[in-house]
Amino acid sequence: MSSKSIVLTVLASLPFAASVIACSGVDGSQFAGSAADAGGATGPENPIGDITGDGGPSGTSAACVTSLASATLAPVNLVVMFDRSGSMGDPAGGFDPSLKWEPVTTGMKAFFADPNSVGIAASLAFFPQGGDLASVCGYAYATPVVPLTPLASASSILAAIDATKPNGGTPTLPALSGAITYAKTVAAQHATEKTVVVLVTDGDPGFGINGQFTPGCANNDIPHIAAAAQSAAHATPAIPTYVIGIGPDLTNLNAIASAGGTGQAIMVSVADPSMTKAIFENALDKIRAETLSCEFALPPPPSGKTIDANAVNVVYTNGGGTQNVLTYNRDCTGGVGWHYDNATSPTKVELCSATCNSVAGDRQGKLSLAFGCKTVGVVR
Repeated sequence: MSSKSIVLTVLASLPFAASVIACSGVDGSQFAGSAADAGGATGPENPIGDITGDGGPSGTSAACVTSLASATLAPVNLVVMFDRSGSMGDPAGGFDPSLKWEPVTTGMKAFFADPNSVGIAASLAFFPQGGDLASVCGYAYATPVVPLTPLASASSILAAIDATKPNGGTPTLPALSGAITYAKTVAAQHATEKTVVVLVTDGDPGFGINGQFTPGCANNDIPHIAAAAQSAAHATPAIPTYVIGIGPDLTNLNAIASAGGTGQAIMVSVADPSMTKAIFENALDKIRAETLSCEFALPPPPSGKTIDANAVNVVYTNGGGTQNVLTYNRDCTGGVGWHYDNATSPTKVELCSATCNSVAGDRQGKLSLAFGCKTVGVVR
């Protein structure tokens, strides 16, 4: 499991919630009204009372911290497009399923059944689908075999994997385009959640036809596939594309991952089949950590109340108990601090990359939201 997945463990211990400390309510707090209005909880027994002016809080026990609410992690939706082409392990084509198909699907099932995947939803589609080349290229890949399903009840996904066998060519452009279309639908239906595409494939796009390797489908090549991923990554909302390459050297897939906003493809070696399952599961762990660990939803205010975006602070408490109030960093310059998804109408808190990596290395650390004090840093 990647180091960033540690954050998932930390936050999962808080029932996927960041703890928030509160004092009695005062005017100018996050919510107009008392702490009881925001959940009925009381604050620290001995408020420090050392924060004045524009300095912001020194921690969760500062006197200006006024209200209590829970903040749940923003759910993540994985739109998985899975290559079942013959080279993944079709015995009729001379491919050994024990090298790729069996360990990879076993690793995928283990990931979907992993308790740490609770809080994530996924859809699953396979490519190619259809009969002749025209139907394969024109297939409705935007309709997954299993629609978006919480991984807490992933039996339908596991059954779909068991019912699928490798066969056929690699229509990557139609498949990825379909996955992106479905991901956009999911994102529209779940506007406060993060939706990403996960493309799993073992080779370059194309088909073996009459002894020649050809794209088969129109524009079924790396430049056009990368362009599709790039367009989705720059859309509103942005749909990033992660790529898992099954094989020893599939560097062409890096172009798709880079264009899709996720850096490089995650490569899974098949040199030792006994290790392929674990390597593939680790690849999914890495995606889970990167998509889930560094953002969480703001709690909804009580009825009739509003959030003051300039009176919210994120506090990191390390394993030794020392608290650090993170600075608001609108553009994540230098990779440190945090920011809102939208400073005008915020729904989520997002950690910058370097801060996320730092927090990820602390198994005993935790994040808290403190409301009522002036935000450290300039929000807008």
